[in-house]
Amino acid sequence: MMGREIRKLRQSFQYAMRGICLCMRSERNFRIHLTATCYVTVFAVLGQLSMVKCAVLALCFGVMMGAELMNTAIEYLCDWKASGYDRTVRDAKDIAAAAVFVCAAACTVIGLLFFVPAAGVIAQKLWTYKVILAALVLSAPCAVGFIVGFGRKR
Repeated sequence: MMGREIRKLRQSFQYAMRGICLCMRSERNFRIHLTATCYVTVFAVLGQLSMVKCAVLALCFGVMMGAELMNTAIEYLCDWKASGYDRTVRDAKDIAAAAVFVCAAACTVIGLLFFVPAAGVIAQKLWTYKVILAALVLSAPCAVGFIVGFGRKR
C-alpha cells in the first residue's frame, strides 16, 4: 500500500513538472516571469535584503507563476471548447489575464518598495564587483533569447 502511495505522489510531481514545461515552452509571459525571477533574486542578494523580504519575494514569485499557470490552463480549456468566436470565452480569457495583471501589479509595488531603498547598495556592489555587472550584461542577450525564442507555439 505504501509503495502505491509513493508512486502516486511521484506521478503527481511528474504531472506538475510536465505542466510547468508545457507552459514554459508555449507561453512567452511565463518565460518573462521566470527570467525576472532570476534577475530579481540576483538583485535581492546584491541589495542584502532581509530574510523576511526574501521570503516575501519568494511568495511573489510563486503567486506570479501560479497565476500565469492558471491563466494558461484557462486559455487552453477555452480554446479547446470554443469552435469560433464566443463572447463568454473571450470574457473568461480576459478575466484570467486580468488576474495575472493584478498579481504582477502587486509584485511590482512590492519590488519597488524593496529595491528603491536598496538601489544605492546594489549600485555600489555592481561598481565594486564589475564581474557581476559584466555577467548581468552578458546574460541579457541569453535572457532575451530564452524569452522570445524558447519553445514552440501551441
